[in-house]
Amino acid sequence: MSLVGGALLLWVASTQLRLWPEELSIPRPELLWVALAMHIPYACVRAMRLSYLLDPVVASASGRPDARISRAVVYGSGFVSFLVLLVLPLKLGELSRPLLLVRGRQPGVRLTESLAAVGTERIIDGLLICAMLFGGLSLAGSFAPGITANLGNAHAAGRLMMLVFGVALVVLLLIARRPEWAADLVRRRGGRLGPRAAEFLVRLTVPVAALFDLRRSVPLVATSVLYWAVTTGQLWLAMSACGVDVGAAEAAAIVAIIGLSIQLPGGPAQAGTFQVGVAAALGLFLTPEALEGPGSSFAVVMYLLQFVGAALMALPGALLVARMATNAVLEPDSGSDDGVGPA
Repeated sequence: MSLVGGALLLWVASTQLRLWPEELSIPRPELLWVALAMHIPYACVRAMRLSYLLDPVVASASGRPDARISRAVVYGSGFVSFLVLLVLPLKLGELSRPLLLVRGRQPGVRLTESLAAVGTERIIDGLLICAMLFGGLSLAGSFAPGITANLGNAHAAGRLMMLVFGVALVVLLLIARRPEWAADLVRRRGGRLGPRAAEFLVRLTVPVAALFDLRRSVPLVATSVLYWAVTTGQLWLAMSACGVDVGAAEAAAIVAIIGLSIQLPGGPAQAGTFQVGVAAALGLFLTPEALEGPGSSFAVVMYLLQFVGAALMALPGALLVARMATNAVLEPDSGSDDGVGPA
C-alpha cells in the first residue's frame, strides 16, 4: 500500500517539479549549513514539549508533587522517534515514541498515557499549522499568476483540517474535564468490554488534564509556537540557499502546507507526501519555470536535509535510550537533569 501510494504521489508531484533536477543548484551553500545546524534546537525544542504533559502524570503516580519525567527519557525517545517517523511508511512511526516512553519505565507513563500525550501534542501542532496557513496566506506579498483555484483549495483544506483538529481537542477536553462521567457512560454502554474501556478512557485523560493548568498549557503552547518558528526559519534558509526568494509570510504558509501534506499516510521515508506538499506550496508563489528550477532544487535539498539532521540527532538519542532502559528514575525539580540513579 505504501509503495503504490508513494509512487502515485511522486508521479503527481513530478507533473509540477523535477524530482531530481538535471542540475542541482545551490547558489548560497553557506545558508544550507546554517539550516543544518538549526536542526539541533529544532530537535531539542520538539522533544522537550512532551514533558509539560507527562510531568503531572509522573508526579501523580509517584505521589511526589515535585517529580518530573526523566529528561533522558524525553530527549532520548524524541531524538530516536523523529528518525523512525521519517523512515516508516503509513505514519507507523508515530507509535515509536509512545513505545520508547514506556521503555523508560517512568511512574504512571504507560502506553495509554503516552499515546494520549503524543496525540494531544499532534492536535496542538495541527491547530498551529492551520493558523500559520491562514496567517501566511493573508500576509503574503504576492502570488503566482493564475493560481486562484489552488489558493481556494489551500483555504478549503486548511478549514477542513482546522475543524478536525478543533473537534478532536474539544472532545479530549470535555472528557478530561469529567473523566468519571465519561467512564461511567462507557462502562454502562460498552457491554463486556465496558469496564476495561472505562479504565482505558480514564488513563487516557490524565495527560490531557494538564491543559487545564495554565502553568503547563501556556508553556506547552509557547514552546510549540517556538518549535514552528524554528521550523519555518530552517525551511526559509534552505529555500534561500537554493535561490527561492520568498518572504517570511510565504515561508510560513509553505511550511504549513508541507506540514499538512505529510500528515497523510504515505510511502516509506515520506516519499510522495513531502514532494506533493512542496509542489502545492511553492506553486502558490513561484512561476512554473521557477518551480522546475530553484523550486525543484529546494525539494531535493530539504528532503535530504531532514534525514541528515534526524540521523545525526538519533545518535545521541540512541545512547539516551540505551541508558534510560537501566537508569529510568524520577527527577525532582531541584535535582539533576539527566535522571541518573537507581531504577
